[in-house]
Amino acid sequence: MPDTTSTSRVAGGDVVEGRQRLVFVRDGDRYALGPLAVFADGVVRWRYESTDFDGLRAAFGDGTLTLAPPEGAPLVITGAARGTVPALESWLTPELVIGELADEVDRLNDRPDSFRRCWNAVLAYAADPTGAHLELVREAYHAVPAHRRIHVLGDMDQNDVPVRILLAEEGETIPARNPDRTLTVTPELRAWALGYFRRSEAGAARSQERRVADGPETTFPLIVGGTVHPGGWPDPAGLEVLQADYPAVVTSGGREYASVMHAYWALSTDDTGWHDRIAAAARGLDARTLGEEAPRRAGWPAARLGVMAALLRDKFERHPAMAATLLGTGDARLLYDDWASKYWSSSGANWLGRLLELVRSELPRGS
Repeated sequence: MPDTTSTSRVAGGDVVEGRQRLVFVRDGDRYALGPLAVFADGVVRWRYESTDFDGLRAAFGDGTLTLAPPEGAPLVITGAARGTVPALESWLTPELVIGELADEVDRLNDRPDSFRRCWNAVLAYAADPTGAHLELVREAYHAVPAHRRIHVLGDMDQNDVPVRILLAEEGETIPARNPDRTLTVTPELRAWALGYFRRSEAGAARSQERRVADGPETTFPLIVGGTVHPGGWPDPAGLEVLQADYPAVVTSGGREYASVMHAYWALSTDDTGWHDRIAAAARGLDARTLGEEAPRRAGWPAARLGVMAALLRDKFERHPAMAATLLGTGDARLLYDDWASKYWSSSGANWLGRLLELVRSELPRGS
């Protein structure tokens, strides 16, 4: 795995998870060794600079960032030491580092990284060995950072040899796992490589069966939220009833609110006037717009998760048909889509999705 550590930053009141590694940053005629961080939302940061992957590539291109500064240049190791750069030679290139960091962003967002995309492409080819599928394997394999390809299968006995056999022409000679040996690709060797992946897939399926012997395991998450219906909510509604702004009366402190979103934003302020205006808003989205302008009550960041959990529990206890819809999602992971907040949305911490899963687990099966 890449040599990175966890980090995070706060953006708009939300915590955005990230990963970081060390890099040299040019500062005038000297270089400083410090962290280069990437975050789940694609932001890239070093020292006081925030950019994206295009900006990162440009910074490596113009020498702002480097993996091996020139020998003899003044050097500062942040918070530790200063001196001059010794003779350094990096076994990485900027593009390899950028590839590693892009994989980190995929993993932070629970997306398949380049390893998984390559593996999936090879399994698709093994199941249907057509030229089109083979080209997808080639593309996916070369998208893996070159210095990581040897580990793409997670098999220390074979390394990436089975993939390279599939990608080679018959009669072509390729390096074997032992660097002192070579392999000549034959029809028999290609058949062995195909069998390797078919056996791997079958073994993984058997392992999956053992892991879920007590019940099915959800493979595909469900995306909820993110829909706006200017002309009115669909009738009958489906997963829309899981949205925080869906009209469904909830109570808190003995007072009724038109939706979870109305209640959440009204309770976020201790100004009575603002509270009442928010609670009276025509739609949940209007309540949020007003709530974002209202003065926030003291300690709200620490309280908001508990408030939302209580409101969701009340909603699904009060509305059995909506509880049935929530139960109907089974054990699927729920990814909440909310463009306005990475704290609640699956683009960040996914707290609304996680709370919906929690409330679902608490509902009686007879709901």
